[in-house]
Amino acid sequence: MVRLFRIFFALEFLLQSTIVSAQLPEPTQEFRGLWVTSFKANVLGNTAAEDALIAYAVANDFNYLICTNMFQILTASCGSFTSDMMALQTFVAKAHAEGIAYVSGNVGALATAEKIQEYNNCASVTSAQKLDMITYECEFYNAATNGSCPSYASYISQLSSIKSICTATTSSVLGRPLVCEAYIGGEGSTGLVLTYSSEAEMEEIATVADHILITYYRPMPSSSGGNFFNWTIGRLDWIAKTGAPSNIVLLLKSRNTDSNNMYAYLNSFPGTHYNAVRDPFLSWVEGMAYNPSLTKGYREKYNDGTYPWLSGIQVKGFAWFEHLANMALGPLPIELINFHVEKDIHNHAIISWTTANEVNNDYFEIENSADGHDWQFVSKISGKGNSNSSQHYSFTDQKPLSGTSYYRIKQVDFDGQMSYTPIKSISFDKFSNHKSLRISPNPVTHQLNIHGEYAEETQVQIFNAHGRKMDGLLFHKDQTNLSVDVSHLAAGLYLLHVDGENLRFIKY
Repeated sequence: MVRLFRIFFALEFLLQSTIVSAQLPEPTQEFRGLWVTSFKANVLGNTAAEDALIAYAVANDFNYLICTNMFQILTASCGSFTSDMMALQTFVAKAHAEGIAYVSGNVGALATAEKIQEYNNCASVTSAQKLDMITYECEFYNAATNGSCPSYASYISQLSSIKSICTATTSSVLGRPLVCEAYIGGEGSTGLVLTYSSEAEMEEIATVADHILITYYRPMPSSSGGNFFNWTIGRLDWIAKTGAPSNIVLLLKSRNTDSNNMYAYLNSFPGTHYNAVRDPFLSWVEGMAYNPSLTKGYREKYNDGTYPWLSGIQVKGFAWFEHLANMALGPLPIELINFHVEKDIHNHAIISWTTANEVNNDYFEIENSADGHDWQFVSKISGKGNSNSSQHYSFTDQKPLSGTSYYRIKQVDFDGQMSYTPIKSISFDKFSNHKSLRISPNPVTHQLNIHGEYAEETQVQIFNAHGRKMDGLLFHKDQTNLSVDVSHLAAGLYLLHVDGENLRFIKY
């Protein structure tokens, strides 16, 4: 009897494990990157170019930079750094201070990855100056032109060694190892290495690397009817078969050099630049749910059973190639002089900032986060419109998150253009007196109920997945509950903000 019970328990556990592994992983934007071409020649050591790159990245909420030319920069040993290596220290620390979470060194061979490890481990390199990622770019499929990895055996050997280096090397965050990122290029109408590698090889790459930077070079998100799978289906299918969801980051092209880029698309986008650089990614992961004119996307192709293997893919974000093309299309709407977050004697967070030369400045939105990745609305402050003198702003968050949390300011112009400040962190003791926000039903079709006891002046706001406030909603309050009619909202993911608390819900 005991043996039968153990068998039944084992079968039940196996069934549950199978069900969990077959669920579609929720796409994230954990990695939001820029490929920085000609980093040594055009950026490093040039204060104006460095500051412009970082300001653009922060303004548009990119959180990682892929810096090229590492084999030309890391040329000396610890204790005898060259001027380029000292400039790298300064740049990396500046990027981290402004809110860039990951600075990656782009390498084409194991030897350069070893130089990154030596650089990070050097006693003269502070935590803030350390690199956070290695992006391995060696397109092994073209044996005729890739001298450092002329075969798959050479490629996977170097990738495995680079992964070991990443695991054993600390990044700018204590206890966080380097991320091992494998860039996989493509060739021909079938994409990637369908011509030059095997399914087993692609599975192995996905197993070794922390994530794969995988290309989608097309002139429009709507190319091929908006179905990115026409370009990536073969490689994604292979990568998905590793037994656990394989991490991928979608690489998009904005360099204005050929027909396979989105420079013209970004330049003519009928909205903010911030939304433009996310539109291709969201088009892919949401499909018609995001834009009815597109064909089915990542989520829909899984839900209708077309590509059940997508449960083996974890979408971790997107990156753009390259920074100069993107920056040419994303002017900053204001000049930020300073931004501070401080704690007062009442355990409130005091957020203050100063701007200069405001033009067309509509308003600011204060946002906070528990992890620096997922952001929530805190409050809205009106801007000064147009001003050529310094303007000072301040807001007191009387209900800050407990523990370490992060703040940033989103600035929005009258024409919808937006930018972000750098990120600031602050720490509070753990609080135990916050009420817990509960909603039902979730998912919801018509009436969303908000449970709890709230004051008459309670502020209730709903934002869509792009941070846009949903206006025209009708709220009803009785003695213990709030409710809102969401029947006219489009299907999708939303954020409910009530009196300092936040919760996501899905509208069907």
